[in-house]
Amino acid sequence: MTKLISSLYLGIDGGGTKCRVRLEDAQGKLLAEAVSGAANIATSVNVAQQSIIDAAQQALAAANLPPSLMAHIHAYAGLAGAGIESSKNEMSQWQHPFASFNFSTDLHIACHGAHDGNNGAIIILGTGFCAGAIDNTSVIELGGHGLMLSDGASGSWMGLTLFRYALEILDGLSPPTELITLLLAELNCETSSQLTQLAINEKPVFFARFAPLVFQMQSDPLAISILNQATSFTYRYIKHLVNLGFNNICLMGGIADKISARLPHDARQYLCSAKYPPEQAAVELAKRYTS
Repeated sequence: MTKLISSLYLGIDGGGTKCRVRLEDAQGKLLAEAVSGAANIATSVNVAQQSIIDAAQQALAAANLPPSLMAHIHAYAGLAGAGIESSKNEMSQWQHPFASFNFSTDLHIACHGAHDGNNGAIIILGTGFCAGAIDNTSVIELGGHGLMLSDGASGSWMGLTLFRYALEILDGLSPPTELITLLLAELNCETSSQLTQLAINEKPVFFARFAPLVFQMQSDPLAISILNQATSFTYRYIKHLVNLGFNNICLMGGIADKISARLPHDARQYLCSAKYPPEQAAVELAKRYTS
């Protein structure tokens, strides 16, 4: 037991919708994996911290280890929103329950895992959007400024676009489409006032829940427009990364496969598969910090 207690490592991939963790021993043996709720510290540091604890507790339970071993875990997290200084500073004050806890951005660990610590670039297409690369010891981060400021091609952007167009339809400014009819039926909304009341205070993860409707109704005129815009947005970042000298780019995230299939050949030729998932890369970084 002493050997086990001194050699637990937790890799954490904290995104806008889910927090995935991987628990390993010092020899790299996978002990358990777990998933909990959102862990975007720009949206809520408290929620992110609770999601991390929940996932860690689940992992310990899945590995048939007692909760008391939480204090012997060395953890490393890649967190959405960690590029925002105020959120990063607040997270740094956390009185965490682990033996050690370090963190960076979700893009950092994703890129580290995708290219096995070597130089390369990634684009994350999930609840949010960000892009970046590892260039020797430097981490380049692009986009990821939040739904209100950027995040085109993300699941939350797709969902928000649906809501905006739905309001135009309900106000009589735009013609109805089957996609919006399906959205409004799912929400049980008949007026713009009802829709506004439902969504006005919601966070990006709420809007991302409706992105699957776009792919479900791909022949709908609005869906075609949204997908074309998302593809063009992603294409611009690929070309920019190539111009920066990165010819191996990994697209990651919940809608990455769907968008990559729509990209033109001159962009797809630079795409590659990820070597390891972000949470596995985070385990390696946790071990590096404690070595």
